[in-house]
Amino acid sequence: MMKSYQNRLGVTYYLPDFGLPVRWLSCVDLSSGETDLPVSYYFECDAENLGCRAMHIYNDGRVLLAYPGGLDGDRLPEGVLPPVGEVDQDGTQTREITKAEFDALWSALSRVQASE
Repeated sequence: MMKSYQNRLGVTYYLPDFGLPVRWLSCVDLSSGETDLPVSYYFECDAENLGCRAMHIYNDGRVLLAYPGGLDGDRLPEGVLPPVGEVDQDGTQTREITKAEFDALWSALSRVQASE
């Protein structure tokens, strides 16, 4: 059964029951240029490779933290996350990072977002 959450606009959305996090990824969009899309993504994944927490960092310095039940929880990726390796056809490069790297960045960006 999928859990339901409400986003900041009061819209209900559904997310799968995530398992324990087992993998952490960093994705960089090498082709982003001046678009309004994030240039860096960080994901915490469960054993089924579903993203249970995510950070989106934009060129202009904006940061979005997505997690189930959070204001931007509906911005979590749908489906499995990209494999690690070469640059994919969208110009995104993905690599593994450690839990400590992810947690340090999450902690730092959480403080920045809270002070805004």
